[in-house]
Amino acid sequence: MEQLVSMKQRIKTIEVIRKITNAMRLISMSMHSKLRNRRSNLENYKVTFYQLWSRTSHLLGENIKDIDLKTNKGNLIILVASQKGLSGIFNSELFKFFNKYKINSDDRFIAVSKYADDYLRSKDIPILESYKQLTSNTFVHISQSITNTILKNLDQFNSIRVFSNHPKTFFIQEPKENIVFPFSQQTNQNNNQQENVDYIFDQPVQELSETIKQLIISINIQDLIFESLLAEQAARFLSMDSATRNAENLLSNMKIEYNKLRQANITRELTELSSSFNQL
Repeated sequence: MEQLVSMKQRIKTIEVIRKITNAMRLISMSMHSKLRNRRSNLENYKVTFYQLWSRTSHLLGENIKDIDLKTNKGNLIILVASQKGLSGIFNSELFKFFNKYKINSDDRFIAVSKYADDYLRSKDIPILESYKQLTSNTFVHISQSITNTILKNLDQFNSIRVFSNHPKTFFIQEPKENIVFPFSQQTNQNNNQQENVDYIFDQPVQELSETIKQLIISINIQDLIFESLLAEQAARFLSMDSATRNAENLLSNMKIEYNKLRQANITRELTELSSSFNQL
């Protein structure tokens, strides 16, 4: 009897867990769908900007040139992980990939999300800035804040690198290292797409070039953070979907075992009653 009570309690616990994981699965899919709908707007903005840049870069190219690379300068590393847990190997694979990077003493680090901050602190890596509240409503503000920090200290870094997850497909999230600055190769690729067009600008060339530089960095960082958010929701859906199916299978097996044990107890009690009746 005690075994039946214990199994019944376990079945109830698994049912509660299944409801929770199923709810989280639905929430993750809903969030992923909302982000995917916003993705087209961000991509259109990025494509339109680079089309304009490819037409005007010949006028501003000398002022958008990259800073001189010096060996005594470090790199600015931006680590973008997940804001919440329960996303499978999303963070572990990213951190494993990040560990391959050889850290220099002059490097500076920016943590984006709670898990990125916790990881860097666990490794005793000094953090220049930390943004622990990464959501679909804050990623634009975070990217703008990071851009402002970069522009204030741009001459102090050899390069700006972002380590984050990229949604290769809905079922595969791939950690990648993206170089945001220097961006000469990226702009050169865009320059070859369209013919140069002459424009008349009211602003001084130097002022306009600084604005263009800020936009290039901001757009790339915003896009990478957004891609990480999209990958996070997909990873969490897959993790919760697997957990829900495992709970359902375990629940089905436990109910079968419970019914078998219950039937065995009933049969034993009936046998004892019939034996007692025959003795009378």
